[in-house]
Amino acid sequence: MSSPPVTSRPETSLRRLGLLPYRWWEHPPTGAPAEHTEEILHGDITAHRVVTILAASGLFGAAFASWSAIIQVPLVGVVSVVGFGVILATVLIGVIARTEKALQRIDLALLIVAVLLLAAWAASQLYFYPAYGTDEAAFEQYAAQLLIHGHNPYVHSMLPALTQFRVPIQFATNTLNGSVSSTFAYPSLAFLLGVPFVLITHGVQSIIVGNMVFLAIEMVLVFLFVPRSLRALAPLVVVGLPILFGYTVAGINDTLLVPFLLVVAWRWSDVGRQGRLGRSGVARAACLGLALSIQQLAWLVFPFVLLGLWCLRSDDLDKPAARRLTGRYAAAALATFALVNGPFIAWGPRAWYHGVLTPFTQHAIPYGQGLIDASVFFKLGGGHLSYYTDAALGVLVTVLVVYRLYFRRLWRVAFILPSVVLFFPTRSLAEYFMTVIGVWVVSIVSPGDGPRRGSAPDGPWRVLPRPVGRTWSRLHWRPVAAAVSVVPAAIFLALALTTPGPLTMQIRSVETNGQLQGVWRMKVLVTNRSGVALQPHFAANYIGQMTSFWYVTSGPRTLKPRARALYTLAAPNVGSMPGITQPFTLQAVSANPDSISSTNLYTPQQFSCYISPSYFDNEVPLGRAVTLRVQLRSPFGATVTRAGVRVALGQLIYGQLALIPAEAVINGAPEGQTPVVVRTSASGVASFTVRDDSTQNGNPVYFQAYVDPVQGYPYGYSEIVSILWR
Repeated sequence: MSSPPVTSRPETSLRRLGLLPYRWWEHPPTGAPAEHTEEILHGDITAHRVVTILAASGLFGAAFASWSAIIQVPLVGVVSVVGFGVILATVLIGVIARTEKALQRIDLALLIVAVLLLAAWAASQLYFYPAYGTDEAAFEQYAAQLLIHGHNPYVHSMLPALTQFRVPIQFATNTLNGSVSSTFAYPSLAFLLGVPFVLITHGVQSIIVGNMVFLAIEMVLVFLFVPRSLRALAPLVVVGLPILFGYTVAGINDTLLVPFLLVVAWRWSDVGRQGRLGRSGVARAACLGLALSIQQLAWLVFPFVLLGLWCLRSDDLDKPAARRLTGRYAAAALATFALVNGPFIAWGPRAWYHGVLTPFTQHAIPYGQGLIDASVFFKLGGGHLSYYTDAALGVLVTVLVVYRLYFRRLWRVAFILPSVVLFFPTRSLAEYFMTVIGVWVVSIVSPGDGPRRGSAPDGPWRVLPRPVGRTWSRLHWRPVAAAVSVVPAAIFLALALTTPGPLTMQIRSVETNGQLQGVWRMKVLVTNRSGVALQPHFAANYIGQMTSFWYVTSGPRTLKPRARALYTLAAPNVGSMPGITQPFTLQAVSANPDSISSTNLYTPQQFSCYISPSYFDNEVPLGRAVTLRVQLRSPFGATVTRAGVRVALGQLIYGQLALIPAEAVINGAPEGQTPVVVRTSASGVASFTVRDDSTQNGNPVYFQAYVDPVQGYPYGYSEIVSILWR
């Protein structure tokens, strides 16, 4: 087997991570047998080969997703089909490649294919789903358009953007006081980057197009910043993880942030090693300032980068010099932030200040995939949501303290720790964790040389000689200091999880809307267990996210302490109606204090109806009868054997312009009668014989079954079966 070629700058990351016993490009240790040498070299190229093949395989998803538009957008289909072929060829060549150089060429080909597939995938999504999926993207484009027309985005309401860009109203950001967030809530670069895309696309899905461009830039930067043997990680992480594409096409502006943070994270530990920032250090600081000017997530990264830089340079320089260098780095970043945002601060200081602090002051409803779910879904706490905010601040302090105390062990996770902090507040969206995966990869495998060589690691595992006459050493005080720093966060977390929600609620009844199969009205008994008057705002939750607030058609606006009232609620839109085929919970939020309360899980439907046969391959001759068998099944699809359940079969013609009464005969009932009710047999089956003696003007007749209880609402609607009599 041929050996990997020697490069001018060998990859050292695998060795630093402890994955290789010594440098693979050098000669093996003295006395190592020849077969051991070949095993080591083969093992390293095998690792590269595996990463390349995994990356190629990860592109299958993008190729298949873009293929769905092959009819509507033929060029996208061409890219998809060619992509499939290239992926297969890449896997084949990757298996038989014998040198690192060959695998590096394959990695470059993968990058090119990944960029093309990313573009094709985006085109297919933009064609089929032109509406914006988040208020975030809509607000950014609306702000960019306002700026183009000479208006200050920070002084205008963003609510018109929801209608202009077709954002489903249930995806707006609701607040605890019953309103909808309407201000632009990000620093100015978030919409400044959208301005050129608005001009290029003439306002057609401009923010999504811009996000996709930045996602492609992210992939290229990851490819350039990681060691050559790991470059296939770029398409694997960016395109192979479809969640990143999902967030990008939804308009999450974290995508704009990542390329700048990648520049900051690449070999970040080498900044100022010679005692001065230099051009490279200033450029990285400027990129950090640009990241600060896009999204508040970067604000949390900022202290970890500064603290890490100070710890690193304190080893190389004296502490005053380290402080000066870190100060210059921070000053360059903040100067960049001021340069970008300065015009808008001067234009309207109060409006800008209020806008960029909105995420911290708007009191948005709790939502996310973090600890807040304990209160939102599992009814632990919820009586004082501000405790979560206090706990998150406490966790931030704790993580910074521990990061400093054990820096030599934790220095590689500088860009991961901020996401850990974001697991604890009331808005702990998974995008805070997942959109920065590329930054994590670069900061882990290409972080630079790290702490000074030869210095022993800090931490409790280091055994130091105990000084005479002293009973404490670094062996003891570091764990103690870390434990003390945890106390405030632990107290607030305990309070957040043990302060119960102020309301108890019980759904008394619901009303559905037939074939829409949704709950549109409900009656709820609500009791205020707290000692303060509350103004509750109600919303259903059936997908993990609260819907728009429901109308209160009867019931007091303010519920007095220890009082009980029966509320009648109505859904404000179709998207806020939970389906009768899935369990849901009703939730109520209030301000002063910030709180959330939930009902127990409510399941509207006990059974589902399945019609057999579910379709007909051929026309049915006039007058011929066919039998439709309706089987009861559980919501999970299991057969239900219960006799005596009333099952109804209805008939209708969906005309081109209107609904038309059908005239088929069901079970010998009068012609056109609908519905016809039959009770199930012991096997849970209701049988219907249907026939038609007229052509119905050439229209098929559509049949649908459902459970029709004597009391309550119909549920368990089946699929629709169409029959064409000729």
